[in-house]
Amino acid sequence: MAARHRVSLAALLTLVVAVAAAARLQISYDLSAFLPPADSFAQKLLTQRLGESPGAQLIFIELKASNRADAAALADQLRQHPLVRRVLPETLVFSPGSVPNVLWQNRLLLGELPEDSDTWFDVLNERMDDLAFAADEDMLNLIAADPALLSVRALERFTAGASQPAFDQGSTQYLMVETASAGFELTAQTELVHDLRRALSSQPGATVIGSPVYAVDLQNSVRYEATLFSSLAGLALLLLMIARFRSVQRVIGVALPLAAGGVFGLLTLTLAFEEVHGITLAFGFTLLGVAIDYPLHLFIHADREADTGGSAVWPILRLGILSTLTAYGAFMFSGTQGLQQLGVFAFAGVAAAAFTAAWITATSPTDAITSSPVSLSEQQNLRWWPAVTALAFSATLLYDVPTFNDDLSSLTPVDPEVLAADAALRQQLGVTDMRYLVSVRAADREAVLRSTERALLELSSLQESGKLAGVQSITHILPSRHTQDRRYESLRAMSPDVFEEVLEQTGLQPGAFAPFLEAIQHQRQSQTYITLEQLKEDTSIGGAVDNLLFFDGGDWVSLMFLRRLEDPQGAAALFATSADVELVDLKHTSESLVTNYRTQLISILLLALFLIAVLLSLRQTLRKSAWLVLNVLAAVGCAAACSAVWHNGLSLFDLIALTLVAGLGLDYVLFYSRDRSGGDDRATAEAVLICAISSLLVFGILSLSSIPVLQGIGTTVSAGVAAAYVLARFGRYANTGS
Repeated sequence: MAARHRVSLAALLTLVVAVAAAARLQISYDLSAFLPPADSFAQKLLTQRLGESPGAQLIFIELKASNRADAAALADQLRQHPLVRRVLPETLVFSPGSVPNVLWQNRLLLGELPEDSDTWFDVLNERMDDLAFAADEDMLNLIAADPALLSVRALERFTAGASQPAFDQGSTQYLMVETASAGFELTAQTELVHDLRRALSSQPGATVIGSPVYAVDLQNSVRYEATLFSSLAGLALLLLMIARFRSVQRVIGVALPLAAGGVFGLLTLTLAFEEVHGITLAFGFTLLGVAIDYPLHLFIHADREADTGGSAVWPILRLGILSTLTAYGAFMFSGTQGLQQLGVFAFAGVAAAAFTAAWITATSPTDAITSSPVSLSEQQNLRWWPAVTALAFSATLLYDVPTFNDDLSSLTPVDPEVLAADAALRQQLGVTDMRYLVSVRAADREAVLRSTERALLELSSLQESGKLAGVQSITHILPSRHTQDRRYESLRAMSPDVFEEVLEQTGLQPGAFAPFLEAIQHQRQSQTYITLEQLKEDTSIGGAVDNLLFFDGGDWVSLMFLRRLEDPQGAAALFATSADVELVDLKHTSESLVTNYRTQLISILLLALFLIAVLLSLRQTLRKSAWLVLNVLAAVGCAAACSAVWHNGLSLFDLIALTLVAGLGLDYVLFYSRDRSGGDDRATAEAVLICAISSLLVFGILSLSSIPVLQGIGTTVSAGVAAAYVLARFGRYANTGS
């Protein structure tokens, strides 16, 4: 078949596959796909449940040059939005209707009623002060039915004692919006954030921050930059090919294997996964950048050596392809869906690109498969000192900087100043912290509630000493059955005569608290309890209840969110002897998550490198294999050292980038180490140089990304490619004898 017919057929097949892949493609932008797999219970909390926590559902609005009336009008407008659960500050209406019905009907089970006349006297005197300032009937009705304010106090404790005065800062007003959707439900959060920004378009200087906002902006950034940098990289490669070959047929011949690899890899992804992550597409196509080396070598060597059969090139290419497939195949066993997608995409893409390059050049990857091992006829031509020097330089740099960066926040593109403002607002507005919580586990629901009550009692010492501002616990509104039974006993033992005597002492009319006395009688007769099912049915508190008490496999789990914990060591010591209660430090948990996964990932990559070394030893002499491996390690070491300096330590994604550096570096040294004549030297030098320039273009463009993951990969691979080329270029003398 003529060459142009091969190209046409390959292009047609690529187009068909592209249409099939596009029809199945569903893109996701949720970065949780790249989170390391969780091993411990605390890590599972971090990665799976905290997107539903109160802090992850809050949006803060700052209104500059505004007044209280304008802020109140905007708050009323936002409360009508179907995706908004609550907007603070809100007018506090003290009435029976402001308390969830299940809590109001069982309010006498929410706390301890006074047991003696002296305590009742103090309580009623406090209510007289309240009544003196109460101007509305709703509050009068609430006090008459709940003089000890058990329902109000329970709700206050349930919100961890948060206060509202800080919302009004004179010329600056603040609003706090609680979304109705969990933080990870990006479709709903995107709609809400867009609507908020439209509503604020007429407010000069208004800003919106918070976890849902960051998630939406990140999704937009990933989508935009994945498209932009993939397009720029493709354009840069096209211009480079046009400058080198000045032939439409050759440019198509070089581009077609890369395109075929991309669409075949994408089709494989859509068959293996329901959704494809945007970063997989952006990074996956750059991973395929190594595949452009195949047609480049074939065409350039054909031009220089008049070798249209590829017999002199394929033994080297085949070894490089097998090594690359081994490295990328390791990603499939990473345990993280995002990296698994990268592995599948790159593996299928490289294989498809290699066969497409062979097809359009009328060659075969199996050419010369029975040829003798690719050897170096003049062993004295090997240079060891460049690789040794590079390794020593890398080790020196790595010694003086942190080797690894375990901070997950370093991977977020959110401006650190914005995160600092977020943290300051959370503290100012009394929001529960996102760092510390207490987890309680037990075999059944009643046991976990009783354990939570005991843990809450332990934490009271920190609250009394001022080292803990508040605790949000499910037991504030859902006491254990044991506690509710005990309170029933107190109700049965309570004498109405004592209460009426105190009424006389305070000068209040005997009938003023008739609703309260009726509630006592009704509670005694009804024998009803507050239940989890009833709380979940209430839309105002159901979401928080789900997040504070849930069934996790074989155990029930209760979470207690802490506000402004100043003595974490003291809090941890309270539960040191308990196997089922622990203080969870989410920052420490995230770091351990990264550390554990890094160890796993390094093991996988080391195994891949070992397999690559075995492949090399099968086709090379032992001495040459050692030289090849040493040069590859030197290139990886240089890239690792530069990345550690630039990024203050290597991230998980930098490790992935180092794998690509190893693949590219191996390609360069393999070609520079083969036997060649003067013409071969020129062909090899040009081919490897063009390959290096193409990789530098692709990853140099990627290093301009504002997303730390993509930027880190771009800078790491760029440094590695430069080091690998220099080491390959000067790693041996020119062959003068063959």
